[in-house]
Amino acid sequence: MNIVILSAAPSGDATKSIIRAGKKYATPLFITLIIIEFSDLIFAVDSIPAVLAISDDLFIVYTSNVFAILGLRALYFALAGVVKYFRCLVVVRKLITC
Repeated sequence: MNIVILSAAPSGDATKSIIRAGKKYATPLFITLIIIEFSDLIFAVDSIPAVLAISDDLFIVYTSNVFAILGLRALYFALAGVVKYFRCLVVVRKLITC
């Protein structure tokens, strides 16, 4: 089994995830992708006790977690597409956090 360890590139092309310059480097885009995927996985694992409290069927537990991971990613892209329509979002966020 070969384990590949990637060094972080100091700066990178925004369109590529791995740069090869004699050595493989992970760009900031790739590192961000890994962090987002890891947080999706943590949220899915965190919801397992809640699903087990409702149902003992393992099929329900597994499928709800798979759909939770897929749903978070779809929700992120949906919000990224419509965020320009929320004119008062910054003002409301400031009011809520005060």
